[in-house]
Parts: sequence; structure tokens; C-alpha cells
Amino acid sequence: VFLRLTVPNSSSRIQSPLGVVAGLRRFTSTHRDEPWWMVPAAGRTPADVQLETQWLLAETGAGDCVMLVPLMDGPFCFTLSGEANGLKLTGETADPAVSGKGGVALFVSVGRDPYAMAGAGAAAVMKRLGTGKLRTQKPLPDFVNYFGWCTWDSFYKEVSADKVRTGLQSFAAGGVEPRLLILDDGWQDYKKMPGGEERLISLNPNQARFGGDLTPTVQLAKKEFKVRVVLAWHAFMGYWGGVDGKALPAYDVRDIGRSFSPAILKMNPHLNTNWWGHMIGVVPADKIGRFYDDYHKRLKAQGVDGVKVDSQSAIEGVAAGLGGRVALTRAYRDALEKSVNKYFDGRLINCMACAMETFYCSPRSTDMRTSIDFWPLRPETHGQHLYCNAQVGVWFGEFMQPDWDMFQSGHAMGAFHAAGRAVSGSAVYVSDTPDGHNFDVLKKLVLSDGTVLRADNVGRPTRDCLFADVTRDQVLLKVFNYNRDCAVLGVFNANYHRNEADRKPIDGTVSPSDAPELKGEEFAVFSQQSNRVWRCRRTDRQPVQLAEGAWDIVSFAPVDRGVAALGLADKFNSTGAVMTKGWNKDGSCAVTLRDGGEFVAWTEKPPRAVEAGGKPVAFKHDATSGRLSVTLPATGKQTVTMRW
Repeated sequence: VFLRLTVPNSSSRIQSPLGVVAGLRRFTSTHRDEPWWMVPAAGRTPADVQLETQWLLAETGAGDCVMLVPLMDGPFCFTLSGEANGLKLTGETADPAVSGKGGVALFVSVGRDPYAMAGAGAAAVMKRLGTGKLRTQKPLPDFVNYFGWCTWDSFYKEVSADKVRTGLQSFAAGGVEPRLLILDDGWQDYKKMPGGEERLISLNPNQARFGGDLTPTVQLAKKEFKVRVVLAWHAFMGYWGGVDGKALPAYDVRDIGRSFSPAILKMNPHLNTNWWGHMIGVVPADKIGRFYDDYHKRLKAQGVDGVKVDSQSAIEGVAAGLGGRVALTRAYRDALEKSVNKYFDGRLINCMACAMETFYCSPRSTDMRTSIDFWPLRPETHGQHLYCNAQVGVWFGEFMQPDWDMFQSGHAMGAFHAAGRAVSGSAVYVSDTPDGHNFDVLKKLVLSDGTVLRADNVGRPTRDCLFADVTRDQVLLKVFNYNRDCAVLGVFNANYHRNEADRKPIDGTVSPSDAPELKGEEFAVFSQQSNRVWRCRRTDRQPVQLAEGAWDIVSFAPVDRGVAALGLADKFNSTGAVMTKGWNKDGSCAVTLRDGGEFVAWTEKPPRAVEAGGKPVAFKHDATSGRLSVTLPATGKQTVTMRW
């Protein structure tokens, strides 16, 4: 059902009590704690519902799920919050000159299957809004399948052409080369203004570190290091502090003071002045299309293939006097997507964009960062990072493909993050410093051709951890995804305690039933950490215990005529390596793999022979577990045939 909120007096900010969820037992939700990002929150009372909540899923004592989704209508964006006596709806335009009496404010559904509710609900919401498309209705950009390197945590804003070369050389030396290069913040030409904000002063790269031209760097990456796609970073409004109107007079830049909503400022009281100064140089809506077109045309001419566009939701803080947040954001988004499709064939990473306008008003783009950054020096954030991305994916993954951000393979938690990316369905890219790689971790993610074994869907929490705060509760974070007819399950102890004495292992179980859309009744199972294979039925549950910060990846493959192909054991997402499988007329079973490595399968009976590429190869079969292992030294696509 869609609920309309109407108030007696027109205003730019309207509120109304909503009531309570009858029989509320517990809930999970995602809210913005700052304009750019969402975080999950779990609780048991209405008072636990945070300000700026953009999605809430409640569970009742009767076992029903109740989903509440605030919407946008006309000039208003609506959000939920909670008080002791119930929930509250707030609608805001972000412009005192833009007001109204209300609109369609909330979508509500009730059911027993939260994942089915999300799918059906998203279709209903998008049909009602008519502002965008569902994720499955939009193509993914090609770069999501390439292993990537982002320069940010390597060099931050001190990136240069020479440093890009050094970084690419360090990957080549270890035999794992990125096919995607993201040239992050630091390449642009900007200056610091008297008010402290940094503004864009030219559409050309900076002279000091890139010689005013990205062409040599792009050609170096593509010709010497086999990079296929280069993305360049820029901010939604040009740079963090916008555009310098004196340096770039063609775009009618206006100086506007940041003015975020009362809820945002309650959580971040100094956000109107912190970091980038108070005043922003804003290109108005009627000129932003020209700005993006001019900018992207130049980047395209220098060989750049796409863009990562950051700080998008900052736009709502400068919407006063420019028509309000909905109109201004939609104008920017429309111009951005048109330009990206014109020059870059849709290659766009949306970043710092977790306001609802991005999710609901993006008919031409699909990839979107769904959590705050990977923080190398903040150990308390690593479990939160995986928890946030998985939780945001439940609802908002119906509209955009969650991008789980970069990480560092050589970091102490590098394998933990890598395992998360392997089950995420996200693009996989690292921010390794030169010579700061863990190639053992990278080789478990990346194939010999530089692509990754990306899972088919959006990585989401399983039903038994969906309503928990897995960073605090003694509950394992389990993230499920699919590879064609197989399922993959990432299992993580996402707790963090600073004192070692407080760290405890967490017990849980894994089962084929953790992946609700997995078909079949009998499965073979492969555990990445224990390197173990076993057979189970759909409802069987295997105990698992993980120490704090530990992880495992468990893969499930359906048993067909006594055989189950589990893929490449030396890859995190083993079943993702299986391209095709089937039975031949002579009774043999053929499995085509995307690369070489250790092929593992479960077979009820040992085969009499195994062939790879039509030639006999050695194999091992363990009669107790049913594990079949074949070492395939060659790289590239190949077919394994098992004969009985």
C-alpha cells in the first residue's frame, strides 16, 4: 500500500506521527548518518529508529515482516525516525522557497519472505515513481568484470603520472595485473579559496603532476600494462568546493552556502562548515549539462573511458534558492547520465550518493558505492564495512548494483575484505600501495586474463542474521549470492573489540537453505578455509565457529546423477569459475571452466578417467568424502570431462 501524507499548512518541511508496528519484535534499517552514506541500524523499539531512515524492515511476534519505505513525491523527500511513542514521517524540500502540503510519502508491505518483498516492492515503487529503472532493467558497465586498481589509498591527492607507473609496475612484477585503473582525486587543477574550500579552476589536468594532459598516462597504462578501462575521478559539482566562477566563467557559477537538513545537522552539527568551507561554487541546473559535456568530451579525447563521480549527495545542501533538492539533484543526475552515455558508454561509478534520489532517479546508470570508505587505519571499521554493504543491498540493491569499494590486499584484514568482495557481486578493485600487495590473496580473486569471478546477484545477509547488528551481537554475518545454479556463502565474524581479552569466537551454521532461491535437494559443499568437501541435504546445517575477524566461504553445488562441480578450489568464489556443465551421450560429464587451477568436484563413484582439453590427466578421488581433485596447469578456458 502507498500512504499519502497531507498537512493543513504548506511548508518546506512537514512532519506527522505515523504510529507503531503492531507486535514489533525487532527491526533492521538503513539510515543516512551524513548526506553521502547510509549505515545499518537494528533495534527493538520505535525509539531505536534513527533519523534519516530510508528503509525499515520490522519483524513481528507473529512472524510477519513489515517493510516501510519512505518515498519522494513532488518536491519532497520523506524519511522515517522514531520516538518513544512511535514512528514519525518527515518530508523536506531543502529550499524554503519550495513548499507543499504533502505527497505519497510511504510504501508499506507485509509478508513472510523479506527478499521476495524487496523484489516485488521495488517493482511497485518504481512503477509508481516512474523516475528510474530497476537494477535488472539496466546494463552493468563492462569494467565491473575486470580486476581494478584505484590510486586513492596508495597516494591520496599526491597521485602523479610517475606514481601511476610505479604502481602498475609493482602489480606486473607479481603476475596479477589490473585491467581497470581508477585515477582518483589529485589529478585535477584546483585551488584553495580564501574561505578554505577547494574549487576547480580548469577542465585540464594539473600541470605539476600530469603536465596538463592525461593522454601519456592513459597510453602508458593501456599499452605497457594491459589496462583496458581507465576511469577518472571528479566530484558531482566539479570539485569538493565546486567550481571557481572566475576561472570558468562559461557556467554561471553561483556561490551558495551549505545548508543541510536539521536531521543531518543533529547528527553532524558542523557539517555546514567542516572540511571544505561553507561556500560552494555551484553550476546551476540549466548549465550543468554543458559543464559535464565539455568536461567529459576533453577526458574522452585524452583516452579516458569513464568516470567515478564523488560527493553527489552534497548537492542537497546547496539546493536553497535553486529549486529544492529533488529538482536540482534530478537535473544534475540527468545531465551526468546523458554525458556519461554519450562519451563513455555508461561507465560510471556513483559515489557518496546514498540519498534516495540517486537510487530512484538513475534510469541510465547502475553501479553505486553503498558504504563509506575502506579505512586502513581504523580496525573497528572492517566488520562494519561488510555489514553495511550487505544490508544496504537488501532493498537498495533492487535499484542499483552495490559497489563495495576498494581495499588493500596486503592489509592485515585484506583476506577478510577480499572474501567479502568475492561474494558481493560487486566490482573488485584494490588500493594497494606499490609493493604492498598480497599476491596469494589477489590470485584467489583474479583470473589469468585479468577478470574476476563476480557472483551473479547482489550479496545480501541471510535470514538468520538479517535483524542482528553483527558488529556487536554474537551472530555471524552470512552473505549469500549465486553462480548460476550454485550458491556461495561468505561467513564472517564481524565483531571488533580493542582488547584481546574481550574477543570471542562466534558459533553458527551454514546450509543450502541459507540461499533461498537455490534449487535442489542434495548438494556438495566446499569450505574455502578448511579445504573440505562434503555432501548434504537442503535442510542440513553444518556447525561453524569463527574467531573475531575470521572468515570462510562455503560453496554449494547441486548433485546431478551423483556428480557436483564445485569449480576451482584455489579461487575464493570457486563455483563462479564454472561456465557450463552437462552430460554427454556416452555418459561422461563435461565441465567448462574459465581458467586453470585446481578443479574440485564431488562424485559418488570415482571416475575411470578424467580428460582436460581432450587429453587424459591425473586425478585424485577420496572415497570417504567423495572429493575429486584435478590440477589444471594451463590458463584460459578449458573443459574437464569425467568418464565412468
